[in-house]
Parts: sequence; C-alpha cells; structure tokens
Amino acid sequence: MPVPFWQYHEPDHPGQDFDAIAESYDQKNKSFRNVQGEIQEILEFLDLKPDQSVLELGTGTGEFALAAAGCCSRVFAVDLSDGMLSCAQKKAASREIRNIDFIKGGFLTYEHQGGYVDAVVTQIALHHLPDFWKQIALLRMAGLLKEGGRLCLRDVVYSFDVAEYEDYFRKFFSQASMKGGDGFVRLMSDHVRNEYSTLDWIMRGIIERAGFEVASVKHKHGFFALYLCTKR
Repeated sequence: MPVPFWQYHEPDHPGQDFDAIAESYDQKNKSFRNVQGEIQEILEFLDLKPDQSVLELGTGTGEFALAAAGCCSRVFAVDLSDGMLSCAQKKAASREIRNIDFIKGGFLTYEHQGGYVDAVVTQIALHHLPDFWKQIALLRMAGLLKEGGRLCLRDVVYSFDVAEYEDYFRKFFSQASMKGGDGFVRLMSDHVRNEYSTLDWIMRGIIERAGFEVASVKHKHGFFALYLCTKR
C-alpha cells in the first residue's frame, strides 16, 4: 500500500545512520550494554513454545531474533536499515539458522504476512518516533498479536525527576564518560538533544491505550526502561 503523504517518514529519524554503523554496531554496544543478559530477560518473560512465532521490530543486527529462533517455530525480523538486515542475515547463515524471515520495514509501514503472532519485541528503536506516532505504532503491534500475546518494549524512557533535569544530566554524562568514554557521551548527548525520548508516565499511558496490560516495568539509571506487557 502507498504511504500517505502526511505520515511520518521513518527513514528521516534524527538518530544515527544505521547503514553506516552496521558493521561496528555490535562491538560498540559491548562497552555499555549487556546484550545477552537483555535477551535472556526478554526470553524468560515471553516463555516461547516450539509452535509459536515472534515479531521483532527494529531487529538491528539480529541478536535477539537469532536467540529467539531457537525457542520457537518462526521469527519475523524487521528493520528499516539494509545494512543492519545484511549483518543479521550473515549471522543467521553462519549459524545455519533458517526459521527467520528478514524483512525491510518500519513501525508504520511493515505489512505482516502469516497470521497473528504470539509475541512482539522492540528494543531501543521506538524513540525514533514522536509520541503521536509511537501510539500508532503500538496500536499496530497490538493488531498483530493474538489475544493474550506478549509485548516486550525496551527503550530510552525518562523516569527521573524532570524538575531536577540539569543536575541529573550532569551526573549522567559524568558517569557515561567514565563507562564508555567520549564516544559514548557524544552518542548519548546527541540522543538527548535531538531524538524523541518519552517520559515514563506517557509511555505507560500509550502502551495501555493501545490495549496492553503492563505486567512490570524495569527502570535503569532513570534513562532506560523495559515494559513487559500482555495484550488484553
């Protein structure tokens, strides 16, 4: 279907050029994320069965999709970046994983083929959309899920006291410098300055309005959050 002229154009998001950084993405992530620990946390909540399917929006280099492929029958791994999808496909081929469909698409443009899925996952990607379009994206995710299906959403979400934002960011960037160096500080400061991060109470509200019950929320550093949800 043609995209309406008034719809938010996802490739124009203000974040990084993911095609350009695809090959180095995994190595850079290691300096500030425990990716395998994050994957395990999600898989434990999803409790995928061998006959089930999962959709990941914003699959990146495919680490979650590859892990999930060993737990269920089919994985739909969706991303806007050709570079990221290429990296993910190479990994799948090298590990002889064949039950993943790699598909180019975004939160607002992906057209699903293959019936309802049992779970939807998105990590560090939804912040590319302004809040109105986040709500549309979550409604679309709910529409792809079976009743009782599960959603895992991990993203940059602010849960600190906004009245103390200047003091918070001074401390945050001081700690970021010690943990990841100047490159990590530049990455995070570009995000804070330019991208579409959401306050926790707003994120929880749009998740619930999309038809989900929030089972639990895990906050990290007042900056990241993981929402574990079930479709009502």
